[in-house]
Amino acid sequence: MEAPGEAEVENEDGDSNCGDLCFMDKGLRSISELSLDSALHAINLHCNNISKITSIDHVWNLQHLDLSSNQISQIEGLNTLTKLCTLNLSCNLITRIEGLEALSNLTRLNLSYNHINDLSGLMPLHGIKHKLRYIDLHSNCIDSIHHLLQCTVGLHFLTNLILEKNGEDNPVCHLPGMNDSLNTFYNSDIKSFFIFCIYYL
Repeated sequence: MEAPGEAEVENEDGDSNCGDLCFMDKGLRSISELSLDSALHAINLHCNNISKITSIDHVWNLQHLDLSSNQISQIEGLNTLTKLCTLNLSCNLITRIEGLEALSNLTRLNLSYNHINDLSGLMPLHGIKHKLRYIDLHSNCIDSIHHLLQCTVGLHFLTNLILEKNGEDNPVCHLPGMNDSLNTFYNSDIKSFFIFCIYYL
């Protein structure tokens, strides 16, 4: 699953010399099986069998990374990718957000279709030093309004937080008072904030 507007890598032959690498649905078990040029700008490894984010820390110029539809359970190994703008980790086995502190240029994050109920890893991204604008969290296990607000209100540039899409949501979307809680915290902000969620009040 890819969030609208995220970069698509079109080089499907595995040639990394042009700045983009696309290696989708190849049965890849580890990123270390590839020889990644440090000059790459975009990597698409969608729909493989990758279980860990490794062997990518030298790709310093990377701006777009798609590791969706793999077997990844932990967000790690990204600390040197300070130029990264979009990260797609949808359809994996992730239970908590972490390991994003160094990604000050990250603007779009897709974590839909995981098992996430711990958003604490968003708190180090609070303030003006991080540029995160778009987070897709639909089809996860978020079940606390307080925790959701605590971890997202401080994201200075956030304009889109997706908790539900196409009928796939989070348990928090069904809690009484959800709509009022979000309005209290976000409507007082001067930024235009959009939260896509089904509210059952």
